[in-house]
Amino acid sequence: MKKAFALAILISTATLGGAYARDMGSAVRSATDFSIVYTDPEIDNSAKRLDIPDSIVHPTPAMIRHAQAELNRDSALRAGLLQKNVELNNVVAIDTAADGSRIVYVR
Repeated sequence: MKKAFALAILISTATLGGAYARDMGSAVRSATDFSIVYTDPEIDNSAKRLDIPDSIVHPTPAMIRHAQAELNRDSALRAGLLQKNVELNNVVAIDTAADGSRIVYVR
């Protein structure tokens, strides 16, 4: 009896786990789901109003290289940015939001 009960719990747990994994797969965003944030500190002080970290407003060369390398790897993101007339050499950082979309920081 105990073995049958344990088996029933194991099967129901596995079923719920599979359903959860299926639901998680639908939460993955496409590479073209992104937002653009302009970070030029000399324009209108918008970086402070938007609460953009200073490390992104004043990125290091390594951070910029990392963002540019990510653009080179992700052709869908690159095409989406070009469609929105973003000059790719001005991308200084790329981050992932909590919902899986990307935030592209442009100077």
